[in-house]
Amino acid sequence: MSVDPQELRRVGGHFATGVTVVTAEHGGVTCGLTVNAFMTVSLEPPLVLVSIGTASRSLPCVSSAERFGISVLSEDQEAVARVFAGKDDHKLARVPARRGLTGVPLVEGAIAWLECRTEQRFGAGDHVLFLARVEGLGARTGRPLLFFRGRYVRLAT
Repeated sequence: MSVDPQELRRVGGHFATGVTVVTAEHGGVTCGLTVNAFMTVSLEPPLVLVSIGTASRSLPCVSSAERFGISVLSEDQEAVARVFAGKDDHKLARVPARRGLTGVPLVEGAIAWLECRTEQRFGAGDHVLFLARVEGLGARTGRPLLFFRGRYVRLAT
């Protein structure tokens, strides 16, 4: 049975996700991209997974870096999500950012952040999956930005 990729995207869009920005630095070059395919895999050891499309301009940078950051965006950061969803090579220069304890770039104002070291990387169709160990993390109060049916949305109160 054949599955139409656009239909799979439409059906998968019915699953609301949080919105993250994955950032890295390699060879003095910083990169980042908006990612909604993120999950906690294990609490002990602390492992997370992110999925990055093979067509992403940021994939070579994230793949080459030993570590990367994950910033969970707040509901007020839709503009940040759009910057990192674009094709600009200097995205981190366009948003407030800071360095984490491990040196990875992180988006300022995110409601949560993780600093990760890549443990495994493997191809999965048109994406590359990164299994990573969490080396640092934090959170603040706030509400997350969500992605649902192809749009950014907010939690209802």
